[in-house]
Amino acid sequence: MTKAASTVLVTGAFGNLGRRVLAELKARGYRAVAMDLDTPANRKAAAGCAYDEAIWGDIRTLDWAGAASGAGAVIHLAAVLPPYTERNPELARAVNLEATLRLIDTLEAQDKPAQLVFPSSVTVFGYPTSHALRTAGEPTKPSDNYTSHKVAIEERLARSPIPWSVLRVGVSVDGQLHSSSDPEMTRKLFAARADNPVEYVHPADVALAMVNALDNPDALGKIWLIGGGSSCRVTQYDLLSTPLAAMGVNLPREMLGNGEFYTHWMDTAESERVLRFQKHSFDDFRAEIGRNFSRWKWIAQPFAPLILWGLRRSLRKTG
Repeated sequence: MTKAASTVLVTGAFGNLGRRVLAELKARGYRAVAMDLDTPANRKAAAGCAYDEAIWGDIRTLDWAGAASGAGAVIHLAAVLPPYTERNPELARAVNLEATLRLIDTLEAQDKPAQLVFPSSVTVFGYPTSHALRTAGEPTKPSDNYTSHKVAIEERLARSPIPWSVLRVGVSVDGQLHSSSDPEMTRKLFAARADNPVEYVHPADVALAMVNALDNPDALGKIWLIGGGSSCRVTQYDLLSTPLAAMGVNLPREMLGNGEFYTHWMDTAESERVLRFQKHSFDDFRAEIGRNFSRWKWIAQPFAPLILWGLRRSLRKTG
């Protein structure tokens, strides 16, 4: 079958999620154009990826018309993430908002506009008031720069004539824990209640959902909730205790706080029906963590009290 979006531009292509998206595209027979910042880390990552063309640049100054020329779809992953969005609001606005608005303007000017697949976030719902499942039609409550920019792009796309798909992604890390190790973010995560609702989704499943949105008329013009489903509805304690447990360290529940964190459980039944992406459970994530961290267990387990003491000390720091 001929693919309407035979060429796909992927921005932020050499990050953890981007590499998975590239692999999925190539496995499906798409022509993948990878775009990212020209850094040593990205050059190293690119060497291990399958793609057809690379564009090196900064989306703040990128010629979108040239980059998207010939593409039937754009999967726009390039973004500044928290907590850097709050530390550097000017950079966050330039990358996450202004550059993305320029991309949308460019696609609207095309004779045959490319589909835009835009990853938003479960965090746009604001802070949870219960463990009820969120639905895509509920009001958003942006609470910081990151979520405000996501909502602004969602609202811009809702008014746009181009084909688009918005994917609000849940908490997504893999067994390598490719995520921020920023101390400020760690303190925020531990400040939340132990029973704070978290819907996990494996990055491989997120990549699958994005690629399954291509050449899929049912996916267009809608907001999709991308979570792992019932087997991935866990709590803040489950998420934070898993890597420590893999090293033989039992995290006391009282080490978590009484605050809020803007994650939720989601109703993903319709998303799964259309995008067919839920392949991993939270138990799969636990097993992956266990395999990757098991080599440290014999070292860490005897020092579990010292590790917990150090963690408590770091969580008490304010800067």
